[in-house]
Amino acid sequence: MVHAGDGGESAITLRSDEQVHAKLQANHIVGRVGFEGNIYLTSERLVFVPWPASRSRGGVSFEFALADISAADVAPRGSRYSEWRRRLRIRRSSGEVDLFVVWRPEKAAELVQESIRGAAN
Repeated sequence: MVHAGDGGESAITLRSDEQVHAKLQANHIVGRVGFEGNIYLTSERLVFVPWPASRSRGGVSFEFALADISAADVAPRGSRYSEWRRRLRIRRSSGEVDLFVVWRPEKAAELVQESIRGAAN
């Protein structure tokens, strides 16, 4: 197993033949609350790892396979404070939607789409 990240609690363990395509700083938006952390976009999955301060406020790690992502795009701005910024929107095949505040959400959506295409080949 290979470890990716800072080697601490914000690191992930890569599976056999898995490669990290991108590491993005992100706020995972849950309701009106943002949990700071990192998105690891690998050749097989998307992994969110909250930073220690976010974990202390209820942030949790999660992951799902790239094959479970049905779309990645940019969510439009809304009227609530937590929606003022454009966000990376990940739609899963199950119908669930995850929102992340990231730098350059258009580029982040492209990275996810490229990884999905790469995983499909």
